[in-house]
Amino acid sequence: MEIVIDWSLIKTEEQFYDVLLSQVGAPEWHGHNLDALADSLITGSINSIEPPYKLMSVNSSVNLGKLKSFQIKVLSIFTEAAIEPNREIEFCVK
Repeated sequence: MEIVIDWSLIKTEEQFYDVLLSQVGAPEWHGHNLDALADSLITGSINSIEPPYKLMSVNSSVNLGKLKSFQIKVLSIFTEAAIEPNREIEFCVK
Protein backbone atom coordinates (compact mmCIF):
# COMPACT_ATOMS: atom_id res chain seq x y z
CA MET A 1 0.00 0.00 0.00
CA GLU A 2 1.21 3.54 -0.77
CA ILE A 3 0.37 6.60 1.26
CA VAL A 4 1.10 9.72 -0.78
CA ILE A 5 1.60 13.23 0.51
CA ASP A 6 1.71 15.68 -2.41
CA TRP A 7 3.10 18.89 -0.94
CA SER A 8 2.07 20.90 -4.02
CA LEU A 9 -1.56 20.44 -2.92
CA ILE A 10 -1.05 21.33 0.75
CA LYS A 11 -1.50 24.94 1.79
CA THR A 12 -2.08 24.55 5.55
CA GLU A 13 -1.12 22.21 8.36
CA GLU A 14 -4.78 21.23 8.65
CA GLN A 15 -4.81 20.15 4.98
CA PHE A 16 -1.77 17.97 5.63
CA TYR A 17 -3.50 16.19 8.51
CA ASP A 18 -6.69 15.77 6.46
CA VAL A 19 -4.72 14.16 3.60
CA LEU A 20 -2.56 11.87 5.72
CA LEU A 21 -5.03 10.85 8.40
CA SER A 22 -7.69 9.87 5.87
CA GLN A 23 -5.18 7.60 4.10
CA VAL A 24 -4.12 5.78 7.27
CA GLY A 25 -7.66 5.41 8.58
CA ALA A 26 -7.05 7.51 11.68
CA PRO A 27 -9.83 7.63 14.25
CA GLU A 28 -11.84 10.83 14.55
CA TRP A 29 -10.17 11.65 17.87
CA HIS A 30 -6.64 11.57 16.35
CA GLY A 31 -4.82 14.78 17.24
CA HIS A 32 -3.75 17.25 14.59
CA ASN A 33 -0.28 17.88 15.97
CA LEU A 34 3.22 16.50 15.55
CA ASP A 35 3.18 14.51 18.80
CA ALA A 36 0.02 12.66 17.78
CA LEU A 37 1.47 12.07 14.32
CA ALA A 38 4.61 10.54 15.81
CA ASP A 39 2.57 8.37 18.17
CA SER A 40 0.42 6.94 15.40
CA LEU A 41 3.23 6.32 12.90
CA ILE A 42 6.10 5.33 15.19
CA THR A 43 4.31 3.62 18.07
CA GLY A 44 1.32 2.36 16.07
CA SER A 45 -1.88 0.59 17.07
CA ILE A 46 -3.96 3.74 16.53
CA ASN A 47 -4.95 3.80 12.85
CA SER A 48 -7.03 1.23 11.02
CA ILE A 49 -4.29 0.91 8.38
CA GLU A 50 -1.05 -0.37 9.87
CA PRO A 51 2.25 -1.24 8.17
CA PRO A 52 3.57 -2.58 5.99
CA TYR A 53 3.14 0.42 3.73
CA LYS A 54 5.14 2.97 1.81
CA LEU A 55 5.04 6.65 2.74
CA MET A 56 5.73 8.81 -0.29
CA SER A 57 6.46 12.51 -0.01
CA VAL A 58 6.12 14.00 -3.50
CA ASN A 59 6.81 17.52 -4.68
CA SER A 60 8.79 17.93 -1.49
CA SER A 61 10.90 20.73 -2.93
CA VAL A 62 7.93 22.93 -3.82
CA ASN A 63 8.02 26.40 -2.22
CA LEU A 64 5.94 25.99 0.92
CA GLY A 65 6.70 29.37 2.48
CA LYS A 66 5.69 29.31 6.13
CA LEU A 67 4.91 25.56 5.95
CA LYS A 68 8.53 24.64 5.21
CA SER A 69 9.54 24.23 8.87
CA PHE A 70 6.40 22.13 9.46
CA GLN A 71 7.30 19.96 6.46
CA ILE A 72 10.83 19.42 7.79
CA LYS A 73 9.40 18.21 11.11
CA VAL A 74 6.92 15.91 9.36
CA LEU A 75 9.63 14.40 7.16
CA SER A 76 11.73 13.82 10.27
CA ILE A 77 8.84 11.88 11.83
CA PHE A 78 8.42 9.87 8.60
CA THR A 79 12.14 9.06 8.68
CA GLU A 80 11.98 7.99 12.31
CA ALA A 81 8.96 5.77 11.57
CA ALA A 82 10.85 4.13 8.71
CA ILE A 83 13.82 3.19 10.89
CA GLU A 84 11.72 1.97 13.81
CA PRO A 85 12.26 -1.77 14.21
CA ASN A 86 9.27 -3.97 13.32
CA ARG A 87 7.17 -1.11 11.84
CA GLU A 88 7.77 -2.07 8.17
CA ILE A 89 7.34 1.46 6.86
CA GLU A 90 9.23 2.41 3.74
CA PHE A 91 9.72 6.13 3.22
CA CYS A 92 10.77 7.93 0.05
CA VAL A 93 10.98 11.55 -1.03
CA LYS A 94 10.37 12.61 -4.62
